[in-house]
Amino acid sequence: MAESVQSAEPGIFEIMYSTRAMRRLKPDPIPEETLKKIVDAGIRAPSGGNMQDWAFILVRDTERKRFIRDYYWNTWQKIMGERGIPDGMPPSQQRMLGAAAHLAAHLDDAPVLLLACAKKESTPLAEMKNERANAAVIHGTIYPAVQNILLACRALGVGATLTTIHCLFEEELKKKFNIPDDMEVSALIPMGYPQGNFGPVSRAPVEEVIHWDMWDNRQS
Repeated sequence: MAESVQSAEPGIFEIMYSTRAMRRLKPDPIPEETLKKIVDAGIRAPSGGNMQDWAFILVRDTERKRFIRDYYWNTWQKIMGERGIPDGMPPSQQRMLGAAAHLAAHLDDAPVLLLACAKKESTPLAEMKNERANAAVIHGTIYPAVQNILLACRALGVGATLTTIHCLFEEELKKKFNIPDDMEVSALIPMGYPQGNFGPVSRAPVEEVIHWDMWDNRQS
């Protein structure tokens, strides 16, 4: 048993360590069976109380993708128009912003835009009027599913990235796609075969984020 687990690890970790945010995507269609497999991986994630109060809209229609792109691009311009690119920003951050701007302008070129939806409230916690606990359950349910989707995309050679700018025009989005009032759109994930290559993600050393037994204790 130990040997079989050990042999499975490199594949799992290679996927996790190379699941980059892919923002430059080809317009080539993604087969329907591939899309089903990706979402099926998503719903294998844990769900609060196993309620599975989630839904996933796969937007492939050209007009509907343009609707999302127009709102997304206008919102992006408002955000960046006010902030701009800070002086002295590292080249890696400049490249990331350039790719994000490209995605915003060409969002409708992605063959699929996935809307990950979740119930706004966990009924027992909503009745207790504990907004913090309610949000933790809702987000703790949908974002593991979103991460599974991103990992499944990577495993199948599909590029994807998690975006949340849609939150600034969520009501228009919900109206356009007939999403019920008691649901929220927790994530917008553009999906497509990548123009670039998958590769290692850049992160700070793990030692910088581990606290042993209490905050700020860096020694194991």
